[in-house]
Amino acid sequence: MNTPTLNKIKNDDFLEFGNSLLAFVKKENNDIHNNEMDVFAVYCGDGTLLATFESKESAIAAIIQSGLEFTNLH
Repeated sequence: MNTPTLNKIKNDDFLEFGNSLLAFVKKENNDIHNNEMDVFAVYCGDGTLLATFESKESAIAAIIQSGLEFTNLH
């Protein structure tokens, strides 16, 4: 992997720097067949949805097992 030097990095590249290594969990309400339930969605640092889980602990474990770094947004 080529790491650009900071004095030559473009603005768009700077915004994406490290995003592919980070992941966060967001609690969401999922309505399946009129049966509401909370799910815990795992998102990549750039906001891409990766997966959903029934518990926050499972979501964080999946992040770590995937080699990503869990980050807390709060």
